[in-house]
Amino acid sequence: MSEEKNVVILLRQPPHGTLYPVEGLRMSVAVSADFDPITIAISEGVYTFLKDTDKTMYSMHIDFLKNIDLDIFVDKKSLDDLGLTKEDLIEEVEIKEHGEILKMIEDSTVTIPF
Repeated sequence: MSEEKNVVILLRQPPHGTLYPVEGLRMSVAVSADFDPITIAISEGVYTFLKDTDKTMYSMHIDFLKNIDLDIFVDKKSLDDLGLTKEDLIEEVEIKEHGEILKMIEDSTVTIPF
């Protein structure tokens, strides 16, 4: 019997000037075929989920993850550090305290950073 894997997709890069968040969300969708990945945005990765950010390349990935009841978490400390609030974010994400984010990463079997 195989061990259940805890997969974390960690979005750390901003959506402007990089494709890291797009590829990270695409990875979350792909991994969801076999696992229930946890998608986490920290540092400048939180910009991926701002209301005013152009999400043309990845809005379908967000919608897919929400439609299959997979959560997307945003680090509260990163929001605070960037001067952002919950009101700045799309409603599809959930804000978690920094300690909770670290615990999810620590408890993961596999962490895939983007």
